[in-house]
Amino acid sequence: MGAGTGLVGEWLHEEGYHNLVGIDMSEGMLAEAQSKNIYTELRTMVLGEPLDFPTATFDGVTACGVFTYGHAPSRSFDELIRVTKPEGYIIFTLRPDFYENSDFQAKMADLEAQDKWKLAELGDKYQAEHTEQGSIYFQTWVYQIK
Repeated sequence: MGAGTGLVGEWLHEEGYHNLVGIDMSEGMLAEAQSKNIYTELRTMVLGEPLDFPTATFDGVTACGVFTYGHAPSRSFDELIRVTKPEGYIIFTLRPDFYENSDFQAKMADLEAQDKWKLAELGDKYQAEHTEQGSIYFQTWVYQIK
């Protein structure tokens, strides 16, 4: 989800995953991802809106760099859970500062309280990039669908 230019798709493909479907709201990004010739399907969709996939379509879903300031909202998780098969995984990155200062923390806890998903792993903070304003850190979250 949020395929962008296909960098994560490339890495997954190199790791042996070959049935890759990508979505992004930007047709330009999808065109760049398409040029990598690794996706079985690429579609224009917007996280936070209903996704045009049947329920329980995917074994796993990844979203790297899309849950941050001004991007996909926390309500996106409802659809990601819907399109992921039971026992499947949703893996995504979040900036720790964004997690603490947005509604994501409450939404994620609420989904766990509703028994929709269970935290399987939380990665350590890592520096993703450095800007003039300072370092930007991310954490990787892994949830298993119930």
